[in-house]
Amino acid sequence: MLIKTLITIAVANLAVAVSAAEIVLHERTAPRGPIVRLGDVATISGVEGGAQQMLAATPLMPAPAEGTTQYLRAADLRDLLQSRGVDLRNLQMSGAPVVAIGGASEVEFQVGRTQAVARVAASAEELTNAVVSYLEQQTGHQLWDVQVEADSDVLAAFAKPQAAISGGKAPWSGRQRFAISSGAGTPAAMVYARVDRQEMAAYATRSIERGELIRRADVELRLHTGALPRQAIFDLESLVGKEAVQGIRPDSLVLNNQVRSPLLVRRGDRVSVRVRARGIAIRTFAVAQQDGSLGELVSVQNADTKEKYTAVVSGLRELEIMAAGATAADLASAPAREVR
Repeated sequence: MLIKTLITIAVANLAVAVSAAEIVLHERTAPRGPIVRLGDVATISGVEGGAQQMLAATPLMPAPAEGTTQYLRAADLRDLLQSRGVDLRNLQMSGAPVVAIGGASEVEFQVGRTQAVARVAASAEELTNAVVSYLEQQTGHQLWDVQVEADSDVLAAFAKPQAAISGGKAPWSGRQRFAISSGAGTPAAMVYARVDRQEMAAYATRSIERGELIRRADVELRLHTGALPRQAIFDLESLVGKEAVQGIRPDSLVLNNQVRSPLLVRRGDRVSVRVRARGIAIRTFAVAQQDGSLGELVSVQNADTKEKYTAVVSGLRELEIMAAGATAADLASAPAREVR
């Protein structure tokens, strides 16, 4: 009770305006009396004379019981200083993220400090997850890689129950600035983050040689961070069964311009060509002048007249020409008549 009274009296007489002061936190300290003061836990610079002495004498908390250790986070220290009347606008804080106060053994100190630092890391991770959720709400996209630059002020603001995130801007990638507001009348804390959009894209699981047909085991979807080529593939089902038109290295992105549908017609093949018109279909034979896959337009040459024309690949060594005015129903119902 006496200690609390002493702290109250000291706070009532304290009105410190910090001007470009720097506070460097120690990793551990032993209290010098019944009250832990700022000078016990940190080295103070940037202020002179009486102002520095008054800042060092700022009471923080009762000293821990003998033989025990308490851990003070940098974010909690800021809250304590603000509650003691210290103006934090120009105050710079660095050093240890957590101060161990008390007479613990080295083993106890290391264990306690590790746990305290882990709590700080957990707060930063929670903030990162909150930024990811905010990006999902703003864009509808769910995969993001976020690296938050969070200091003790930001973590303290985020720890408040009413904390809310805003800010950022399209295209929502690169270095982004977000605001963390923690209630009416409280200035928002600014936090910067490196943001990269992520996608699930097709990668090769092994070396694929030119001319090989791609099997399901040859490719898989992997998480890709950053910009993707326009030719990237996102659907494995559309890729399986395609033919590689060039060699594809293992663990590399598979692109649309590296694959094609398997060749059904090769240059020099003798092919069947169906000419379909309203109510009738005529089949003739020609020699392919180009390679072609299903649905592709290729040049052919009539085997007898040597006339060249183009037709659409419809099957293995089969092509079709649709005459003007033909409909889908015509194509389905018209019998083929062979012409030599």
